[in-house]
Amino acid sequence: MNMAKTWRPKYKGSTLYGAVACLTKHAGSARMAENKGLFVIRATGKSAHLINNPGFKPVIF
Repeated sequence: MNMAKTWRPKYKGSTLYGAVACLTKHAGSARMAENKGLFVIRATGKSAHLINNPGFKPVIF
């Protein structure tokens, strides 16, 4: 992820966050992504929502 600003110079001065999208919440996958500082997005029908725990602090890339 640290290469994103190198590959896309227009984002050099931007704050970037990471996210993982999933269809179902598996026991460890959402927790692992959250522990890495990623937002976890769960698809719900024709919509989606964040399922991170309260107090979650995302990593800034």
